[in-house]
Amino acid sequence: MYIILTSKSDEYDARPDSGISPVESYAYYFYGKKKADFTIAEVEADGSRVSIVECGDNGLTNSVPIKFFEKFATVEEARQELKQLVTFGTIDTRLERVAAVS
Repeated sequence: MYIILTSKSDEYDARPDSGISPVESYAYYFYGKKKADFTIAEVEADGSRVSIVECGDNGLTNSVPIKFFEKFATVEEARQELKQLVTFGTIDTRLERVAAVS
């Protein structure tokens, strides 16, 4: 099973905990400005969690169970969902693949 993690520069970082392995990552651009990073990750163990870490000196960390994330049976399904999330009419958006983990 796969999930999509979202991190926003200068706001928060989604970090997979044990039992979750990143597969590929994308930078999301809105009218040429980078707005977020998306990571498709494979969930290897039930009960896994994702840490959401606020940016800044006193940033808090929240440990979120994967039950709160939409799940996809394949990487391709997650890619299609990601594409749908960032596409709206003629708005200038793009995803740029930035990393692949084998």
